[in-house]
Amino acid sequence: MKVAVLGPIAKDYITIDDREFVHIGSPVYYICTALKNLGVEEVDAYANYGKEDRDWVEENLKGISIHHFFAEKTLHGNLGYSSDNPDVRTHTLFDYNNAIQPTDELLAKLEKFDYIIFGPLLSHHIPFEFYEKLKHKNLVYGNFGAFAYLEDGKKIYKNPENLIKVLPYINFLYLDNSEAMFVSGKNTVKEAGKCLIGHGLKNAAITEASKGSHLFIGKDYYKIPAFPPKKIIDATGAGDTYLAAYIRALEIFDNPEQCGRFAAMVASMSLEQKGAFDGNLDDVMERLRLEK
Repeated sequence: MKVAVLGPIAKDYITIDDREFVHIGSPVYYICTALKNLGVEEVDAYANYGKEDRDWVEENLKGISIHHFFAEKTLHGNLGYSSDNPDVRTHTLFDYNNAIQPTDELLAKLEKFDYIIFGPLLSHHIPFEFYEKLKHKNLVYGNFGAFAYLEDGKKIYKNPENLIKVLPYINFLYLDNSEAMFVSGKNTVKEAGKCLIGHGLKNAAITEASKGSHLFIGKDYYKIPAFPPKKIIDATGAGDTYLAAYIRALEIFDNPEQCGRFAAMVASMSLEQKGAFDGNLDDVMERLRLEK
């Protein structure tokens, strides 16, 4: 399996209760690292960030082939969590035109990959042309970027039609429950999933944190339980980790429910440490075996 992940790198300033630390973030970091640690054959990051952070990015993405797209500065994020309620977070972003453009050269390079994962954090990060020009590939969309904007330094959701527009081009979509209901305009996760599929989407995973996740595979539906972590250290990137693990699982298992359980376990294990998932395939299989 060969996987490309496109999007900006973020410099996250994270607060958990009264503890603060700086960490590399964004879907590109969490997804690429999880894919590599789960044994994917080739993982390439097509990453946008400030040139002054090149050494820092390369240090944090060791073992991953990085294709650099330099902006004025690295996107900056502030994230806040409470250990009493890890399902809720505050999140602000500061963008420096951290977009990746669909040049003919880049589109040609992406042809070799089995899966192309888009991880925008704001609406302009991945232009629509990518989806049109690569519609013959297995395209994967994660995160809220298509309908996220900055206003006075605050991230807001609007224009859900931006994501609806690209659904016919997407093989796999990953959103959390609030995002899915915002885009669909529906009041329940099941209604939201069916609505998204109705707009031409092939497959969707809607995560609901500690309540588990929901898979919509064509016309089929699966409810996947969440696995309680041994302890919660850092909830950042759990959704991105779920996405990465599900894509990896497609090579291991032959049914969606097994893929979902695998992804849920990897996401749970990612909560038990700071930063991206640092376990391996054997670790996950052992934890799944113990859950039977």
